[in-house]
Amino acid sequence: MRIIIALSIIGGGILVGVPILIMYSRRRRADKLRRRGIKSYNRSPRPVTTRTGQ
Repeated sequence: MRIIIALSIIGGGILVGVPILIMYSRRRRADKLRRRGIKSYNRSPRPVTTRTGQ
């Protein structure tokens, strides 16, 4: 019974913690881009095409 309670507490913490971490990381990324002077920091990420060897 103790194991079930412990696992439910851990699972609840993960279910609450993951969305909070996602929100925090998005906000931090937007803040870093804003500090660099990029105005449209809310756009979705695009694949970067780099040309190497030319």
